[in-house]
Amino acid sequence: MTVSKRTAILVLAAIGVVAFGVVALLVIPAPHARTLPADPWSVQGPLVVTSVPVTQCPTSFGLPGSRDVRLPGALNVDVSSRLASQVAVFTDGLGTLDVLAPATWHCTALDAVDASSTLVVYPPGAPKPSWGSIAEVRSGIVASQTGGCLGCSLETACPIFPGARHAYVATYGVRCHLASERDEIRVPESPSKVLFIDPAGVLGAGRPSGGGFAAYGAMLWHLPGTRLPTAWLDTCTLPDRFHDLCVLSVRAFLARHPG
Repeated sequence: MTVSKRTAILVLAAIGVVAFGVVALLVIPAPHARTLPADPWSVQGPLVVTSVPVTQCPTSFGLPGSRDVRLPGALNVDVSSRLASQVAVFTDGLGTLDVLAPATWHCTALDAVDASSTLVVYPPGAPKPSWGSIAEVRSGIVASQTGGCLGCSLETACPIFPGARHAYVATYGVRCHLASERDEIRVPESPSKVLFIDPAGVLGAGRPSGGGFAAYGAMLWHLPGTRLPTAWLDTCTLPDRFHDLCVLSVRAFLARHPG
């Protein structure tokens, strides 16, 4: 074989390797790609109204002298018959936030001095989150409301609500950092209430979101008839096998809170 023929063969082989690599890049899915159900907000089986126990979570209080309030021992919720005997309602010490989750899970809560609240419910074996690092929660359900903290309200609501986004820019002179997330799936239910899904790998309005699990959530902001533009946020971030639980938990949050 002549040198020129051997050179031509090597060049063709190199082109083939490059072409194969380009094709591979085109067909290999992104590492966080997940397929959501065709109707992501539906659950299997019929729903029943069931009385479930209430668990008052260990709560840190921002105001000295604050104490737990007396709460009912059970609440009625809409839940699938398959999960009815497995769930409970978790709430903070003041009864401000409610989260529907498996009765065997753990929880922790914070009722702050500005009247804001945060409640985290997480599965056994997961580490207890420390306050100030809620974004580090990888698996669980996180609910919050911003109370009288106007800046917190704008920061929470600006990814979803245009009015909050404009107010955030006008107040702080910077862009709302999650407002343009195109892969977030949003379903407006009213001018002040939006359901959303952040697929796996999508960092959106959900807290937490952007990790290996899809985040199902709801946000409420500037509710009619309320004095403060408080933002309410509920996010269920769990493996796919908990899909029905996440949907029911988000729906229960909307049923139990303003809006």
